[in-house]
Amino acid sequence: MRQIYCVTLGILLAAAPMAVQGQTQAVDTAVRKAAANVSQIIAHRGASAERPECTLSAIRRAIKVGATAVEVDVRTSRDGQLFILHDATLNRTTNGTGQASALTLAELQKLDAGSWFDAKFKDERIPSLIESARECKGKIDLLLDLKEQGDDYDRKVVGIIRKHGDPTRTIVGVRSIAQAERFRKLLPKARQLALIPSVDAIEDLAKAGADVIRLWPRWLEDGDSPVKRVRATGKGLHLNGTKGKLDETRQLLIHQPDSLSSDDPRKLLATLKKLSESNPR
Repeated sequence: MRQIYCVTLGILLAAAPMAVQGQTQAVDTAVRKAAANVSQIIAHRGASAERPECTLSAIRRAIKVGATAVEVDVRTSRDGQLFILHDATLNRTTNGTGQASALTLAELQKLDAGSWFDAKFKDERIPSLIESARECKGKIDLLLDLKEQGDDYDRKVVGIIRKHGDPTRTIVGVRSIAQAERFRKLLPKARQLALIPSVDAIEDLAKAGADVIRLWPRWLEDGDSPVKRVRATGKGLHLNGTKGKLDETRQLLIHQPDSLSSDDPRKLLATLKKLSESNPR
């Protein structure tokens, strides 16, 4: 009996590594396919790893490296003009201080928006939405992260996109059901990315008209239930990345996203190419 037991155990032990190897190969194959199927590469605040974020320089760099979309944050100046800046305050990314909305567009554009990143970008300025839309038109999709709510704000955004941009290559980053419904009427040719505040909003924003749902990777740490819920709505899945490095990208690709974002779209594109063409290790 002892001899039979030992032989059986030996067979099981020998088979175990083969099973693990098979599982690893299956995961690698899935990751490789997922890498090839990502259809949207969004440059977060422009190519913000290589250029000062939310500037025309960052937008131009995103276009040059091959990103398919560029994300910018839209705010209103004191004189009612729309401009691009992530933070509500000027302190971090300009040589100004205080609330950005307290200044007119002309005052905002006198500030240095590049030296904080590198002295060679000292001539960079805070761009208007008009300038950003013109820079992207015919070259790259423009994702608008709408930092404000309200009918007047939304209509200003729509007016600029219709006049200076391309509605068919605009992605509206909506944050509420009312905003999603309003943009579906005001700018029907644009796509919508739901920047949901929590997983509880998945179904409601999908029903309101969003085409893609953004999930934060941290929401998936306890399982892929949020991904399944997005898939059940029939909508696309977007995941936020950071630097486009191999390990991070592989983890994101396990969920088979349709769209990914990165501060470094050049690196992300290179990583996706590597993963899609070879067995990841």
